[in-house]
Amino acid sequence: MYITAEVGSLLEAIVKMNTMNTSKKSIYPFFETIRIEDGIVCAPERHLERMRATCINNWGHFRHTCIFNELIIPEAFSGVLAKLNIYYNETELEFVFSLYNPRKIETIKLVEVPARFEYHFKYTERSILNNLLNQSGTDEIIIVQQGLITDSSKANIIFEKDGNLFTPESFLLNGTMRQYLLEAGEITEMSIGVEELYQFEAMYFVNAMNPLKNSSKYDCKMIL
Repeated sequence: MYITAEVGSLLEAIVKMNTMNTSKKSIYPFFETIRIEDGIVCAPERHLERMRATCINNWGHFRHTCIFNELIIPEAFSGVLAKLNIYYNETELEFVFSLYNPRKIETIKLVEVPARFEYHFKYTERSILNNLLNQSGTDEIIIVQQGLITDSSKANIIFEKDGNLFTPESFLLNGTMRQYLLEAGEITEMSIGVEELYQFEAMYFVNAMNPLKNSSKYDCKMIL
């Protein structure tokens, strides 16, 4: 069973949002979330490449080329698992560090969205995704589009069957961890329809903060 949500594109939502000029949503339309482990920035080149692609697509150029060379990690976050959010626009950046505590997921529901729904870039405006999750009444959702499995609200999904790992080719956001796992040959892309979901034995939610090796394993039978 899954619920249907009537939502438009997130880019439309950004344009229509009536936010205060002081909010990050209006000042910085995009952001990156980066894992900081024991004072080391994980996969900086992948995050920089996504920022570059986002800026070129939206503004035609990229001006944040040296951010990791100049990055200073506060001492309070140098010996722990931390999260760095980089909020950015065409010319400006804002860095926000925080301690990272993984979410506990005990309930998962399928949520269907229209074909026009898109999240190709990592938008700061996430109210649509957040509302989908809140309305589901569960800890996490799996987003279905045109009958195909895509992503969860905050992560790409890896499915396991007979010791092999697969990820939906119908993703919403091509996450940095997803890209790494594909290039490393650890996972394989495939089309996964709703009717095929329960043939898999387990699933994992992966993103920059949750590498596959650190991700919890979930039984696909728990999906509502």
